[in-house]
Amino acid sequence: MKRLLAALGLVTACGGPDLGAGAVDGSRDLADAFGNSSEASTGPGDATTEATSDASDAGVPSMEAGPAAECAGASVPPSTLSCTGLYADIATKTLAPGVRFYQPAVPLWSDNAQKVRWIELPPGTKIDASNPSEWAFPVGTKVWKEFSKNGRRIETRLFQKVGSGPPSYWVHATYAWNADESAAVAAGGGDIALEGDGGTYHIPTFAECDECHNGRIDHILGFEPISLGLDGAQGLTLAELSSEGLLAPTPAQTKFTIGDDGTGAAAPALAWLHINCGVTCHNANSTATAFGVGMRLRLDPALLDGRQVNSDFDPLKTTIGVPAVSPGWIQPVQWNRIVPGDPSGSLLVQLISSRGSRAPPRPCGPPHRRSHGSASSGGAHVRPDDVVRL
Repeated sequence: MKRLLAALGLVTACGGPDLGAGAVDGSRDLADAFGNSSEASTGPGDATTEATSDASDAGVPSMEAGPAAECAGASVPPSTLSCTGLYADIATKTLAPGVRFYQPAVPLWSDNAQKVRWIELPPGTKIDASNPSEWAFPVGTKVWKEFSKNGRRIETRLFQKVGSGPPSYWVHATYAWNADESAAVAAGGGDIALEGDGGTYHIPTFAECDECHNGRIDHILGFEPISLGLDGAQGLTLAELSSEGLLAPTPAQTKFTIGDDGTGAAAPALAWLHINCGVTCHNANSTATAFGVGMRLRLDPALLDGRQVNSDFDPLKTTIGVPAVSPGWIQPVQWNRIVPGDPSGSLLVQLISSRGSRAPPRPCGPPHRRSHGSASSGGAHVRPDDVVRL
């Protein structure tokens, strides 16, 4: 068992309309107050960023109306970021009361984009934490995430839970910032060219967002117990949520530790796979995009007490020596998901280390790499269809 995750050790240094009943701009000063709160979310090098359609092309106005009378009667989600409730003053980027900063311990890789995240829970409400792996959020919850590149705000995403219910449901929107960062309006997705490096920044469409967010029963991804309970989480952490009485029931454990398998590589590899693959697509939820392939990469909080990593962990049980099932990875070469000690023979490592659309394996060797337009050169990027069909 000592080399179970050695094949993945090399990747850990480097680092997704309405939804049935489940992220951001803001104060740089607030982010600075928490230290490294603006995530430089890197992957195995650099690659295409998640992002927004060009604000100038989207016709973003120079200023938005404030969140007072001008936002009365606004749609849900509203057409402008200033009406979402994130800011008390969008001009100064002053956050509204009740908006809380948080940062997951292991950020989702987004090709070196900087990210800042916030959540707002309605006053007097609690998160239903009766299922530690599937929190349920109260109606009225809002979650925002800001993406910046080269020091410029690019997009802010919103997820908002609505409905007088039952059932309740989630709506979501992405807001594209204009050039002087004075306003952001709703955008439907697409590619933009970034200044300077000639790379491409992509804002996901509604359908692309759903591919990942449908992997959780209540749809929120990075605000979950493991992401908030591992070392490195900041702001509104699992321990802070517990101490403030925002979870019901109060969890018995507010700090998680991923053990090792004797190689020193297990903990960072499993954490990276959990947030980048398991939380979203590769888990046991039937609505998850990759449910059908049976590769389970989401960690079980009950096993994160520092115990030795072994075959009780689904990410090992469903990858080590397990053949790929997609026809694209069976012919002309039958790939195994992970071959211990053999990164070049491990399909999962090859895909994580590759940039571009899914490339079939060569007849006598591992899959070749194909590049595509990106916000930076080198590194790796895997689009959803690369990994979900393993």
